[in-house]
Amino acid sequence: MTETARDSSTPRDPASLVIGAIAAQVIGGLVPQMSPFVIGGLMDGLSLSERDAGFIIFVEFLALAVTAIAIAPVLPRVSYRRVAGVAVALTLLAQGASIFSASAGSLTLLRGLAGVGEGALYAVSLSIVCSRSSNPDKVYGYFQVVWALGSVALFAIGGQLTAAFTHRGILSLIAGVTLALAPLLFLIPDARAKSGDGTAADVIQASPLLGVMTLAAIGLYLTVSAAIYAFSAPLRELAGLDTTAVGYALTVASLVGLAGAGAATALNVRWGRAIPITGFCVGFSLITLALCLWHNPTAYVVALVVSVVIYYFSIPYLFGLAAELDRSGRWAAAAGSAYLLGFAAGPLVAGAAIAAAGYASLAAVCVAITAAAWGLVMGVIRRLSRAARVAQPIDVLA
Repeated sequence: MTETARDSSTPRDPASLVIGAIAAQVIGGLVPQMSPFVIGGLMDGLSLSERDAGFIIFVEFLALAVTAIAIAPVLPRVSYRRVAGVAVALTLLAQGASIFSASAGSLTLLRGLAGVGEGALYAVSLSIVCSRSSNPDKVYGYFQVVWALGSVALFAIGGQLTAAFTHRGILSLIAGVTLALAPLLFLIPDARAKSGDGTAADVIQASPLLGVMTLAAIGLYLTVSAAIYAFSAPLRELAGLDTTAVGYALTVASLVGLAGAGAATALNVRWGRAIPITGFCVGFSLITLALCLWHNPTAYVVALVVSVVIYYFSIPYLFGLAAELDRSGRWAAAAGSAYLLGFAAGPLVAGAAIAAAGYASLAAVCVAITAAAWGLVMGVIRRLSRAARVAQPIDVLA
């Protein structure tokens, strides 16, 4: 299958662009990454139920996702650096106030405000790479490398601070990381997005159907990924492991996950997107079946670690596909919203599936949703390939 792909010989992106985009990505996605500790800290520090603590996080996730998708059409017409500056200021203000909040009501409001700033930064990180980078897929791979490396330290420190200071500890860590990374946002180019250059991707960008299909695929894939991740601890009971063993497994998985991110960065689109995307969809389905149906401690640990590797490998290709649709970065920014909505929906879908028919039902639902996401992606790739063939000049041999 022929696909549109960026020329591997294109020049390297400026380090300032890559570093600034990574800083925006980390600040924008830090709370979803640390959400297990935030929920646990809220429950212990404010004596909240699982439902109330989950609702606070849901409000922040919803604000994050809605902001990302609402700001996406506007980003190409404004200064990325100014948007990032306003967003990080709002985020820091809300995060600082959250540390000292003593009621669930005020904390819900403050986390919602923080989500607005985080959503804007998340959208900026994806949009600026799409519109200003010569190779968005590779930079999105760098994002996953940083997440894989940073999560090892963040999980270790976050666990200690949450145990010692409950919600104030983990919120202070999030605010501290945000403050430390904020100066790097000045490296983001103070310019609007570049206009399209007449490539095949730009020719079909007027069709919203491909964008909707891409966003739906990202949302569906993240739903099943988050479903398995959220219930990784309960799944350990099927394998006869304790919580400590799961903690060690997740720590190892975060470190080994670097292999997935590195592979995506190195492979890039050398084999196109259809082959890698098909590979990780099949791999994730097999891992899901192993986690839910194979009650063996060794198999559980191996499957959990491989699932994280697959996750870090898969995300650059999904964001790269969104970037291929529109070089101004609008669909790439909206992809962040689909990612976050899927991340938030995962635990709800998993809980409903398990309540209906146990973990076998969870496996069946995850495999079915993954297949649906794969079908949508293949449809988008086929349309992009067709547009690329039409745009290519036909050589006539005399």
